[in-house]
Order: sequence, then structure tokens, then C-alpha cells
Amino acid sequence: MPLRICLYEDDSFDRFFPLTLLRPVYMLRAGVMPLYKRLGMHFADASVSLVAREQTSTITSELAPEFPVNIIKRENGGDVLFLNGRIRSFGDLAKLVKESRLSTIFTNNGEVVGVLFKVETLGSVPSLATHVEYQQAFSADRDISEFSTTATLYRGWWEMIADIDSAIAQDCAYLKTVISAAENLKIHEGAYLVNKSQILFGNNVEILPGAVIDASRGPVYIGENVRIESHAAVIGPSYIGADSIVVAGKIVASSVGQVCRVGGEVEESVFQSHINKFHAGFIGHSYVGSWVNFGAMTTNSDLKNNYSSIRVAQNGEMVDSEQIKVGSCIGDHTKFGIGTLLNTGITIGVCCNIFGGGLTSDKEIPSFSWGNTARWESHQFDKALETASRSAGRRNVTLSEREIELLKAAFEKKIDRTGTINFA
Repeated sequence: MPLRICLYEDDSFDRFFPLTLLRPVYMLRAGVMPLYKRLGMHFADASVSLVAREQTSTITSELAPEFPVNIIKRENGGDVLFLNGRIRSFGDLAKLVKESRLSTIFTNNGEVVGVLFKVETLGSVPSLATHVEYQQAFSADRDISEFSTTATLYRGWWEMIADIDSAIAQDCAYLKTVISAAENLKIHEGAYLVNKSQILFGNNVEILPGAVIDASRGPVYIGENVRIESHAAVIGPSYIGADSIVVAGKIVASSVGQVCRVGGEVEESVFQSHINKFHAGFIGHSYVGSWVNFGAMTTNSDLKNNYSSIRVAQNGEMVDSEQIKVGSCIGDHTKFGIGTLLNTGITIGVCCNIFGGGLTSDKEIPSFSWGNTARWESHQFDKALETASRSAGRRNVTLSEREIELLKAAFEKKIDRTGTINFA
């Protein structure tokens, strides 16, 4: 019988602020594919539904139109697996689900990874239902089993950074089995491809003379319509998303999303999409939301001089990352003036405008901040929205009404948790 997987968020989605202010946590990624698309690697025949917070449900439908959102259709009497959207590694979960004969709650280190509803226990739940009806069925079933799994969950954005190498390698190995050979591939004389068998191309890719793609340390995936310009090096494991341009510089072990303009030095970082880093400067061990612009020579620190573990701000509290290399977490639509320097392990909200040069030493900068460490002011919402809309317009994109509503909610600090699920 077919399995239906429902990917959901629990209350810990706020551990990933500011990235999850405008999207569900399972829309984030460590490798080539966002978390919600990695299900096919482990549950090949399952159907997928997405359970989103009420606040982000419409934007989720826009971002993932191929999946039903907040509607769960149980087909042909199949079982239903609710899977935590913070899924990091799947471990033995697929095996346990396949072998389970009872409805089961799967846990790891005290956190719920997923809940399997066997069809025999779903008599009270309609074949077409919402997550609320499944939560009610869970509360009513006092005999549900509990089992430990080796599957793990992400605790924060810095763990996604730590997984870049392995996630890109896993995603590329999977994508090799499902994508077709690239068409209209243009590799100019004088371009250098190292370990070419580990380089994957989309359609209409162009590699200019003097560019280097080096897959000797891990695979490289170059998406469709990408142009790698002269004097640019992409060193694996790395991913360059569709419609992006890589200019002079070095991209090392990074996941760069669609419609980005990237140059200078980028190392062990995730760029969500529509990011402009066209000039010199270093960004390392960082997670960058969409529509961020880096002025020339913007540079972040990702290592303390004493090589000690880096503490990261998480909703006003300092959390030990247990890692010695952690850069910046930067929210959507934030802009940096030339010469901006960013402290180690800094968290920056959405729609910030940071300028004036010098070191930004704060550990956590609220959304809609304007200025620098010497003096912060609150960015006016209409001015911030005007900048965001103008920036999107330069890429022929119009911000949707729902995106604007989410930005307004972030400005007003209205975080609606309706739609999160906490199985206990």
C-alpha cells in the first residue's frame, strides 16, 4: 500500500530565524536540494504533502506548487507518516517505517522525528483530512508505540553549514540517477574541468576560457543557464543554481541557489537565491537568505583567534554551536554597504541596511535595523519595502502580496504559530 508522508514544522522552527520568518524550515537546504525534496532519496514510492504554518501556507504553495499544502489525501488505504521538517539524516527511519506493524512515534535524543499512523488506527480520520484531525487521532490513541531511531534533526542553521560537503555529495549521487544528459553545453577552449566524471551540468551552461571547475575533492553540480566567467574557480563539493553567474573569484564547498551573481571568495556557505555578491570580499561558513546584496569588500569572520567553539545568538539566547568555524546568518532582503566587516557567529535579521564600514560587532541584529554598531535605528517599513521591490524588479520579479504580508508581520514582530505540530 502507498505511504503518504506529511512534512511538518514543530515549535522549534524559530531556532532558524531569521531564515524561517519567510518560509518553512523544510525549504532550507544544506546541499543541492531543499530538505523537502530529499524525501525521494529514502522513500522513493511515497506521496508527499506539506504541512505549513498558517502564516506561511500561501507562500509554501507558491514555492512548491507540485505538492498539496495542508491537505492530506490518504490513497488506497495507505499508512501516513508525519515527518519533522527539521530532518537532518534519515538513518534507519525508512527501514523502521517499512517493518513497523503498529502506529509508532519515532524519537531521537528526546525529540520527535516522526509519527507513523497505521491505516488500521485511522478509522476516525477521513481519507481527505487536515493535520488537525491526525493530531486528534494521535491524542486519542493511548496505545501508540514509541521507538528510538538513528534519524536526526537539525538544531540550528550552523549545522546545515557543517553538512554542506556530505549533503552535496549525497544529492549529486542521487541526481545522477534521475537527470538526463545536458543539452547545449558550451565549454570554451581554455576552460579547465578537473575530474570531469564528477561534474554534473544542466542545459545551456557556458564555461568561459580561463574558468576552472575542480571536482577532485567532491562533485560539482552546475544548474541550467549558468555562466562561469573567466578567472572564476568552482571547487567541489559545490552547487551553482539555475540562471546564476559566477564571476572572477573562488567558490569552495558551497551551495549557491538560483539567479545569483557571485564573485570574490565564498567558502562553505549556503546562498538561498537572488543574491548579489559581485565584488571582492570573503563570506565563509554562512547561511544567506534571498535578495541579499553585498557591497564591495564586505567580509565576515568565521573563526576566532583562539580557535574556541563559537556561540551563536538564537532568539535572544546564546547557544554553543560546538563548532570552531561559524560565520553569519543573514536574513532576506538585507543590504551591506562597501567595506562592511561582520563579527564571528553573527545573526542578522531581514530587511536590514548596514553601512558605514568598520566592524559590526553585535551578535544579533534585529530585523529592519538601519546603520551600524555605532548607531542603530529602525528602518521604516515603507522604505524597506520600496528597496526590496526595486531589488526584485532588477531581476524581473514582482514581490507577491503574501511575501509583502510576511515582511510586514516580521516588521511588527507578529509570529503566528498556528499550524505547527507538537506530538507529545
